[in-house]
Amino acid sequence: MSSLVIVANRLPVELGSDGEWRPSPGGLASALSSVVGEGVTWVGWSGVNGPALKPFTLDGIRIRPVGLSESEAARYYGGFSNAVLWPLFHGRIRREEMNRAWWRAYRAINDRFAAHVARVAAPDATVWIHDYHLLLVPRMLRLRRPDLRIGLFLHIPFPNAQLFSMLPWRQEVVSGMLGADLVGFQVPEDTDNFLATVARVSSAKIDGHRIGQGKRHLEVAAFPISVDFARWDALGTAAADASTSLRAEMGGRSIFLGIDRLDYTKGITQRLQAFEELLQSGALDPRTSAFVQVAVPSRSDVPAYQDEQVEVAAIVERINRLYTDGAGCGPVRFIEASLDDVGLAAWYRAADVLVVTSLADGMNLVAKEFVAARSDLGGVLVLSEFAGASHDLTGAFIINPYDVDAIKQALLTGRDVPAAEVASRMESMRGLVRSNDVHHWARSFLDRLEASPTPGGRLRALGRAVVRRSVRRVSAWRGDPS
Repeated sequence: MSSLVIVANRLPVELGSDGEWRPSPGGLASALSSVVGEGVTWVGWSGVNGPALKPFTLDGIRIRPVGLSESEAARYYGGFSNAVLWPLFHGRIRREEMNRAWWRAYRAINDRFAAHVARVAAPDATVWIHDYHLLLVPRMLRLRRPDLRIGLFLHIPFPNAQLFSMLPWRQEVVSGMLGADLVGFQVPEDTDNFLATVARVSSAKIDGHRIGQGKRHLEVAAFPISVDFARWDALGTAAADASTSLRAEMGGRSIFLGIDRLDYTKGITQRLQAFEELLQSGALDPRTSAFVQVAVPSRSDVPAYQDEQVEVAAIVERINRLYTDGAGCGPVRFIEASLDDVGLAAWYRAADVLVVTSLADGMNLVAKEFVAARSDLGGVLVLSEFAGASHDLTGAFIINPYDVDAIKQALLTGRDVPAAEVASRMESMRGLVRSNDVHHWARSFLDRLEASPTPGGRLRALGRAVVRRSVRRVSAWRGDPS
């Protein structure tokens, strides 16, 4: 049994075709894989459909897989989680289906996770639940194990009360979240939205950032997630030669860079449209300017993602067809693949301007990785005001991603910023990411959770010691949970 249990949709490892377990490429799994130290338990889905795989221990971490059948995965994960909650929480409702079968599957799988955690958690353990896939688990778990201290962190935005109230199961979801002792969000606006939603759909008593339910109280607060600054700083420095090679491959042109999952919330078409219009007007010359878009395939079985892939591919093809050079190369380099961190660091160092045009984003850690990788103090950041990172990275050029003209102006401004100003802005942003890195994020959340009233008034020194030992091993989370 474990004094610290991490609960997430996915495990920090995945099963390879050769039957060997490897670190998972998923964003959330990558982040939390080193939150845990020896003796800590991780409960999650392996990504393999079928009965639960046997528990095992890897690098001192107790891995406890939860089984999902193919139909359960389709309804709980592809259906309710990613075709209902994801677009609803991002304010991007596209052919939304309030499908009751999906909801029943979501509820059943959340209950399965809660039952699994209840079996493996030691008496008075700390349980840290992550993200929108498991919003019902806190209450379900508390009903089984009232001795546990339970934290919930939402990595994506939380919508305003009116939008959230469109959900037919709004009361059940809120009630599930209120089962935690501490509910964490990325930015204060999300916290405010949640408190307003609680006031609208429940009878809980709200006092500032404390919510009362009978004799129980829980806290709500913002904990902006970040990256492992030291690691990305080292990766960026090591990538100096590779970045020089990439710039040579691009013919020495100014490089505008986008790195995202291929997701309709990332604003990829908006930034490419802005780039195309600048080429059309002559403000940018295809012989001296290039746009590199790394698009990691994602949720390709969800229709809205299929639509986004088609739309992005079409605009890339059009730009390259209209502005091809004598060698048959266009100004857009489209990389539809997942790059490892070494490859990403090389592009971060090669770019003149990183363009982040998220239409809605909990944080967007690509922006923070970029900053951490630029020990040369080069590179300009163009950043959406709707990404949580805009609260921290004030040295960026902040834009409204729905305003194509604003994106165009920011691209031109970013290209022409004097070197001294580029360095000043980057140095300021690096200082913030260095002092508020992912270790600080995890430590802040877990310390606050440990400070919450202990069930029955008991102190749990063992759990607290494991948590603090584990916090020192936190690493970066890039982008959005999978």
